Amino acid sequence: MQTNMKCCKDREDSMGYKTIICPIDGSELSEKAEDAASYISKISGAKLILLNVVEKWYRSAHLVTDSTEWQNIHTNWLAEGKGILEKEAGKLKEKGVKDVEAVLKDGDAAHEIIALAIEQKADLIIMATHRYSPVGKFFMGSVTDRVTKSSPCPVLWVFK
Repeated sequence: MQTNMKCCKDREDSMGYKTIICPIDGSELSEKAEDAASYISKISGAKLILLNVVEKWYRSAHLVTDSTEWQNIHTNWLAEGKGILEKEAGKLKEKGVKDVEAVLKDGDAAHEIIALAIEQKADLIIMATHRYSPVGKFFMGSVTDRVTKSSPCPVLWVFK
């Protein structure tokens, strides 16, 4: 009996989460993923990294010039992302999540999520996803699908 308990204890320790990444965009759906991430972070003691990727700049690269107007647009998009992160990190700290970090990236969302997971040696990515049909995924692509296929760690999908 004692040997079995030790075995279970060892397995429990090896499955603990140390770092969880949760991409957010300020939407109601991403708040659902954030709720799941905060719950798992609290019970496991893991650091929770909130990530906001400013994808608009990356997606509009073919239109962008070095004009002041475009620089202002880019600055505004970054400020918007930073605002979302600050607001959500504050809410999580109020809910009792002890170790919250906010990260702002600029680029392709799937690439940036995976890069951060590798860089931080993440144990889990928790992200919201829409239930696109296979045809919808084909035409629109799915960040969740691309992250799941290339992630260095498990990905937990949260649906509405």
